[in-house]
Amino acid sequence: MATKKAVKKAVSTEKKVVKKKAVAAKTTKKAACSKKGCVKQQVIGKKQEEFINNGNSYVLVDYPVENETVYGDNYVLRIGASFDGYVEVSFNDSEWQPCRFASGYWWYDWSYFQPGDIKIVARLVGNDGKILKISDIRKCKVS
Repeated sequence: MATKKAVKKAVSTEKKVVKKKAVAAKTTKKAACSKKGCVKQQVIGKKQEEFINNGNSYVLVDYPVENETVYGDNYVLRIGASFDGYVEVSFNDSEWQPCRFASGYWWYDWSYFQPGDIKIVARLVGNDGKILKISDIRKCKVS
């Protein structure tokens, strides 16, 4: 039969092991997401899978085209989307910005942008506020 001292020691050892595992799991999670934006990309990836079977809804960035270099102080993005709600756009994983609708397309008047590589993503949001579709990432360069 185990003594009180032996039982206490076993319980203490077990607590230490559980605590070490918890700390190790937390550290691993941080290390896996140390790159900028990795969590957002994982979330967007999951959402994209959920939206694939959402009827005939679609959203895509028409202009700028992939790897286009944008010059000047202003640029107007053109986004094609189905008529299921409204469209928003995000640059380099920043906040979502509302687009305007005209002539069968969604438009975003982009100005005051900084030079460098840019990732543009558009999303189609239903009138009820639910995200219906997220576009593929469109890469461009600003000079």
